Amino acid sequence: MASSSLYLFPQEGLNYLLNVAPKASTFPSTTYLGLFTTSWGTIEGYGYTNINVTLNSGTYPVAEVSGTGGGGYARIALTSGNWGAPTTGTTVIGANTINVQQTTYNSALTFTCTSGTWSPVYGIFITTSGQLNSVSNGTSNTVLWYAPFSDQQPVTLASGDSLAITPTWQSAPYPA
Repeated sequence: MASSSLYLFPQEGLNYLLNVAPKASTFPSTTYLGLFTTSWGTIEGYGYTNINVTLNSGTYPVAEVSGTGGGGYARIALTSGNWGAPTTGTTVIGANTINVQQTTYNSALTFTCTSGTWSPVYGIFITTSGQLNSVSNGTSNTVLWYAPFSDQQPVTLASGDSLAITPTWQSAPYPA
């Protein structure tokens, strides 16, 4: 059964997480929230069996807000102490309602377009680097996960527009 989860953990993110938690390695005290401009349909079209999607590079690229028309865009720092305590709930994956655990960032984070018009934004990603538009490389800039907006519709910001986001990190077992 295919999953309809609206999160995608790319191979580099899975590798990173598997090399941190089980090995009791130190997770970075700061991660970063960014915005991607590749449609979620395109990302899904890469196929969940090929999760080698990378930021701004590679065979299956995901583009970040950038360049001309991206006035004022910068990744936002997420400090580890600002993630809330894990809670439980349910979500629907495919035809199954399953139990999940999640943690939500303690406040909304705001991106503001200061000039021009940003390319349509389809969702968010969490990465280990604050360096704008750096290519994912599995070390200094590893994307941990991508998530589209819940309605999977793009948002276009023009000069003076703001977009507030409260990230939630969720885990769920694969439905039987």
